[in-house]
Amino acid sequence: MQKKTQTSRRDFLKTSGVLAAGATLATGLTVERSAYAAGDDQIKLALVGCGGRGSGAIRQRLDVGDNVKLVAVADAFEGTAKRQADALRKEGNEKYKGKIDLPEDRVFSSFDGYKKAIDCLSPGDQVLIATTPGFRPLHYRYAVEKGVHVFMEKPLCVDAAGFRSLIESNKIADEKNLKVTVGLQRRYDKGFQNWISQIHEGLIGDISFTRVYWNGGGIWCRHRDPGESEMSFQMKNWYHFVWLCGDNITEQHVHNLDMGLWMHSKGDNMCHPVEANAMGGRQNQACPESVRRTAPPFADREAWDKWYQENKKQCNRHGQAWDHFFVEFTFADGSKMFSQCRHIGNSFNAVNQHVHGTKGSGGSEVGGKGWLNDFTGKELFTTGVNAGQFAYEHVVHAENIRKNIKRNDGWYGAHSTMTAVLGRYAAFSGKIVKWDEAVEKGKTDMPPEGVWDWNGNPPVMPDADGFYEGSVAKQGVYNPFA
Repeated sequence: MQKKTQTSRRDFLKTSGVLAAGATLATGLTVERSAYAAGDDQIKLALVGCGGRGSGAIRQRLDVGDNVKLVAVADAFEGTAKRQADALRKEGNEKYKGKIDLPEDRVFSSFDGYKKAIDCLSPGDQVLIATTPGFRPLHYRYAVEKGVHVFMEKPLCVDAAGFRSLIESNKIADEKNLKVTVGLQRRYDKGFQNWISQIHEGLIGDISFTRVYWNGGGIWCRHRDPGESEMSFQMKNWYHFVWLCGDNITEQHVHNLDMGLWMHSKGDNMCHPVEANAMGGRQNQACPESVRRTAPPFADREAWDKWYQENKKQCNRHGQAWDHFFVEFTFADGSKMFSQCRHIGNSFNAVNQHVHGTKGSGGSEVGGKGWLNDFTGKELFTTGVNAGQFAYEHVVHAENIRKNIKRNDGWYGAHSTMTAVLGRYAAFSGKIVKWDEAVEKGKTDMPPEGVWDWNGNPPVMPDADGFYEGSVAKQGVYNPFA
């Protein structure tokens, strides 16, 4: 039975040809013409956010094989938008024939370019949002108010104000019967789905606690170009600034936190902890392994060492983010979730989830491999590795749109993201922080719309020497409600 439910990306794409009225989606369900946008079988697409994740998402959507056409792209950076448009036009002459229609006047680059791209769509069309996380609530709200279906990447916000905006946008999406998919792709993995279902059915009893991890090495950093504005530098290095990414507990570890909430939820898309206490810090002031990837090519190690010593101060100027967190989350039923995330090289690495129940325990890893055992070590359940999470979420979303099947991942996406924000508030402050208080009064990191300017000052500014230490959160000093 498990083998029948496991479908790889290759299988999805092999079975998903070009769709017309009455054709069949990759999932094998018949598409009715009346379910299509504006009574036509073609769905127009817009891409907002043309970086690495946006690049992958738009191609995965095009690979579904139904009758779609990409008509607009937008990115804050002009060069990024143009490079993506050029690449897609080229692929439109080869792989995606008839699916790319991107004249220069529908390639937008500015802080408000997302509005222009979404304005190229009609109600019932679809936008893919893969911008810097801090902007997600703003972009999501504009999309649902325009009546377009939404795929958006995680995380969904960086602060409590963003979470509150997401909740209101989710209500609008539901009122308009819009289909919303969130890039927490583990939810689309058959292995994870089977594993979670066994937990919810009580195979290992009631959950006592869960453990979730994303511990890895350093992250990328990009150097400041001569004459580059501070806003441009921070936008280019968004992962290093809390107001843009929410720190790594929000930007990356949200995947594992989402898995934890899924385990604790028993089907409740608004499951969340009631409080958190945490610790963490900022141990490394430079990431040589990341810097090396962005440095010029070198003939030997000696040349690299010389370059690094000469540029070390520049390499150190990589923002305000912490590089390790530990959080203890408590749920209303008294169960716990223990969370670790880290960006420090030469340390213990792990990207997985574990569950401990009253009758047994288990774990799962990237790719959908999961297991559950009783307390004697006897195997109760296991599921193999699956492929295709990233592709399958787009297949399902297309099916939901065309078959008018209810879908709003925005609810669990918002609560998983706010769980990460809650953990950050607790870690930064060193205090026990309650969910309700955090949602109502939590510190706002993202500035309001209307202040964006490439030559303006972002909310975090460097000191006279170009460092950001003055804006790094310090436990016992940071106030999550200021």
